[in-house]
Amino acid sequence: MTKRLVFKFLFPLFLFAYAAPTLKAWEITDDLGRKLDIPLKPTRVVSLSPPATEIILALGAEKSLAGVSVEDGHFRGLIGIPAVGTPKYAHWGLIEALKPDLLIVPTAMAQEALSGAWAGGAPTLALDGQGTLAGAERRALELGELFGQSEKARAILAGNDDYFETLALKTAKLKGPRKRVLRLLARDGSLKAPGDSSFQNELIRRAGGLTLALDGGIHEVEITEAEIAKFDPEVIYACGKDKNGLEALVQSEALRDIAAVRDHRVRYYPCALTDGAAAHAGYFAAWLSGGLYPDEYGDPANLARPNGPLGEKPVELGIPYVSGARVVSVRLNDYAQDTLLIDFKTPQTVISSSDGQKEGVTSVGNASSPPMVWDITHQGGWEADLAERRALLGLDPASSSLILTGADLDGLAVVTKTHEDLTVTALATGGAESNAIRSSKDVGAYYQPGTINVIVLSSRRLSPAGAALAMIGVTEAKTAALWDLDVRSSQTPLVNPATGTGTDSLIIVAGGEGQPLDYVGGHAKIGQLMAEAVHGAVLGALAKGNGLSPHRHVFARLAERGLDPLTLFTGPEATALTSLPDFQAKVALTLLEPGYAGLLESAMALDDAKAMGHVSDLGHFNRMAQAAAEGLAGGPVKILDLAAGEIPPALKTALNAIGSGLAKTRTD
Repeated sequence: MTKRLVFKFLFPLFLFAYAAPTLKAWEITDDLGRKLDIPLKPTRVVSLSPPATEIILALGAEKSLAGVSVEDGHFRGLIGIPAVGTPKYAHWGLIEALKPDLLIVPTAMAQEALSGAWAGGAPTLALDGQGTLAGAERRALELGELFGQSEKARAILAGNDDYFETLALKTAKLKGPRKRVLRLLARDGSLKAPGDSSFQNELIRRAGGLTLALDGGIHEVEITEAEIAKFDPEVIYACGKDKNGLEALVQSEALRDIAAVRDHRVRYYPCALTDGAAAHAGYFAAWLSGGLYPDEYGDPANLARPNGPLGEKPVELGIPYVSGARVVSVRLNDYAQDTLLIDFKTPQTVISSSDGQKEGVTSVGNASSPPMVWDITHQGGWEADLAERRALLGLDPASSSLILTGADLDGLAVVTKTHEDLTVTALATGGAESNAIRSSKDVGAYYQPGTINVIVLSSRRLSPAGAALAMIGVTEAKTAALWDLDVRSSQTPLVNPATGTGTDSLIIVAGGEGQPLDYVGGHAKIGQLMAEAVHGAVLGALAKGNGLSPHRHVFARLAERGLDPLTLFTGPEATALTSLPDFQAKVALTLLEPGYAGLLESAMALDDAKAMGHVSDLGHFNRMAQAAAEGLAGGPVKILDLAAGEIPPALKTALNAIGSGLAKTRTD
């Protein structure tokens, strides 16, 4: 999944913002109906409400954050900020140690805080993120004025309006019947859909879909299989949290013949898009609409606005034969699409994964497409898209080479390495959440674009053999970065670290000065510099694109493996205790403790090593897990088989140890 999924559209419009300097406090009525005076410009904010965290980041105030939720790890700018709770459960001891001057929590947690659990003295603001689009817009303007960010708030709303206006023009051209669309939530053993006046149904209607009218207003309400079957949705969408429950549900006898299931149109979007009324609302509605009507929108006669240039911004590169580099934005298929372009003073030889070896190249580029046009482009073909883009950019196909990505160019990372007269620059974009693969293990099936794209330029000229050899070292460096981040295969995440994505692309520019170099391998200094530059650029791109860092919380590492530690204790020997909400709370708080998180981290590393044949016996680790269980239970404990599913052995042992210790399955 691309960067635009994790930052550009993650700007909720109705929560907390960064305060502008003033002598007055901020008076607000929170989502519990309480009127509060909040001191302005807090510097140590703990936010366990993901939408609130998003707006803080959107306003550039991430330095004010002292602690966040475990679900906030995918936001850029939060690397290194400790996780001190989940949106359901707070670790009050860790929070108090941070000495916050403002605590932001969901309303369900606020009751606990206000009843005495939170004794830190800082004001507690209860904010959820539900409501209507109009309410979100009003709050955005209010907060923008209050915190000295009126211009930014208006810009966010203007961006939403642009998407909505475009959609109104596009949907007005639809000649056939509108698609029936249903947003479903399958969590905690219940099945829910949004009430009729919820922002979620507003977005469906803006996207050109028909909604199911359910009582409940802005709130989500329970829905039956019979109600779903009667509506017969042609498209169902959900977020990642709903995937396991929903995939089992749609195979039931009552639902397996509805149109969405029969036609394989059950879709999953990032929860940050689906679960809150926010400044990304227009972006998400456009993405949803593009998937509903790809054939209709792919017809040039149905364009809402003409294709054309929108603007550009420079990218600084210190390569002598580069005349200029810039990110150019054009309107194509009604939406802004960006291309990184690097122009050369004289024609160059390049080796490209899209064009092979190509002579006489005057421009290379990395062309990004946003998700609202993915389905449209797939219908019409990438070649047609590239041809139109080249025409808009004024590029000659014979003298240019472009690679394609679904990653946002806002996540572009540029790293330069030098040694004496050698200079190597790597430019990378990346997304690895949706189609990362383990080469030799995974199958060649189509997945949504993720893509790690790299362009490499050196100050020394490379021979054809040298440029080809450089591709080996560059690819190895990319894979090393993925392993350093513990990126998982999207197909087999429990057992396989990823080696790349299924759509990675690469350009090596063989330009430069001096005698052409034949040997560019790992023993050569230029090979070393290339590897270091690419490794750093890929790390930077994935940090920007997916919020990935080697130190992300164990909750994120488990989620990437398809595991939710709060709901998986339903194995063969599960007890009645493990299904209770307070048991989930105990698990969450335990995994927020570094020692127990470290037990799971060790288990994940051991399982990877064991799968590769590097570890033959887990006996010592099992004794560590036993000690951890006894520490939680306060005495001897029997480790039961509590964690459900086919989980690798060390991780299953660690999870069972924590679950058994918390359940106090004592042997005395």
